[in-house]
Amino acid sequence: MKHCRKSTPEPPKLTEFRAANPQAKWDELRDHACYGDVRDATRRDQGGLCAYCELSLTDDNEQIAHFHPKSDHAGTVNWALTWENLWLACKGGTQTHHNDPACYRPPLPDNRSCDENKKDDIVDGHVLSPEEVPLFPRIFRFEQSPNEIRIVPDENGCEQAGIPIEKVQRTIDVFNLNCQRLAEARLSVYRPIESTLKKLRESSFSTEQKVEKQRQFAARHLTIDAGHRWPRFFTLLRWQFGMVAETHLNSLPYQG
Repeated sequence: MKHCRKSTPEPPKLTEFRAANPQAKWDELRDHACYGDVRDATRRDQGGLCAYCELSLTDDNEQIAHFHPKSDHAGTVNWALTWENLWLACKGGTQTHHNDPACYRPPLPDNRSCDENKKDDIVDGHVLSPEEVPLFPRIFRFEQSPNEIRIVPDENGCEQAGIPIEKVQRTIDVFNLNCQRLAEARLSVYRPIESTLKKLRESSFSTEQKVEKQRQFAARHLTIDAGHRWPRFFTLLRWQFGMVAETHLNSLPYQG
C-alpha cells in the first residue's frame, strides 16, 4: 500500500453533480457522465494501481471504493459523493471469470481483499487511508518464504513517521493484504528482479559499478510510464531495491 494523493480541485463535473443533487445516492452518480471523470482522475492520482493492494488496474478489474462507507447516513456528510472519500480499487479477488491468478483464486472469502474485504465497516482512524500512508519513509516491508511474500509493518519506518505499528498491522489485516492470492502473486514480481540483482552482486564489477548499475536498474522499474502508471506491487519493488530506491524516488521527486 502506497501513498495516493487526491488531486485538487476535484473533477468539475462531480462538483456540479453534487450541487444539483446533494442527497443523491452512489448509483445515481454511476449513471451520470461525471462517473467517468471521477474514475479517470482517481486512476491518474493513484498511478494506475489499486489504492490498497497495488495490483495494476484494468477496465474489467476496477471499481470506485468508498473508504468511509457510502451507506452511512447518520450525519450531514454525503459520503457517496465526497471526493476525499473516493478511491479506485481492484475488485478484491471476486471476479470468478478472471484468468489472472493475481485477480482471482479460490477459495472465497479467504482470498478476498481490499474494499471487498472491508465491506461497510467504519474504519476511519483505526487504519490508514491511502492518503495517510506517508511518501517517506516507507512504512511497509516484506517477508519472504518459499511460496509467498507477505507485507508487514516496517518498524523503523513506522517509528520515523510517528505511526503506531499496530495501526499499520490493522491496515494490512482489514484489507486482507496477505491473502494467499496476493502473497503468491508478489513472487512473480520479486523473483526475476532478485535473480538479476543476485547476478550483479556476484559479478566482477567494481563496487562503484555495481552501485551505478543497481541505480539504473531501480530507475527503470520505479519510474511512472507515459500512461501515468506505476508498476504492479510498487512498494514491494521499493523495498527490494532498498536505499537505491529511496534515493531515486527522492530525486524525481516522488509524489505518490
